[in-house]
Amino acid sequence: MKSPIKTYAAVLLGTAMLAAPALADKVLSGSEAQNRLQGRSFDFVCMDGTQGRANYQRSGYATASYRLANAGGEAAVAQTDRGQVRAEGDAVCIRWQTLNAGREGCFTMTERAPGTYRIATQITGRWCDLSERRGS
Repeated sequence: MKSPIKTYAAVLLGTAMLAAPALADKVLSGSEAQNRLQGRSFDFVCMDGTQGRANYQRSGYATASYRLANAGGEAAVAQTDRGQVRAEGDAVCIRWQTLNAGREGCFTMTERAPGTYRIATQITGRWCDLSERRGS
């Protein structure tokens, strides 16, 4: 029988190993996040399988073309959307015309590596990874 201390230590070590990459991410303020997005294009993939491309203009507007993952895990028909981006405190907020039923969503953004970011909802933790498109 394993001792409770060894079991606790194994769980603690496993948790620390899983969390280590996330601890290296740099959390950006809302204004830092907005500055990293403005004037750039990104490929993105989300935890639910949604994937596509987003272009963030310096004017504060964004366009996206994407495929939502369906229940079978395959990509559905390509869709497009347009939204407005703004900073608020420690979050970057986006109001898409169609996505999220047109409601604004605010996200925490972390820099995982130069040109690579993760945006995550502040309440549910759902996330999308963004990779900057170079030369496009």
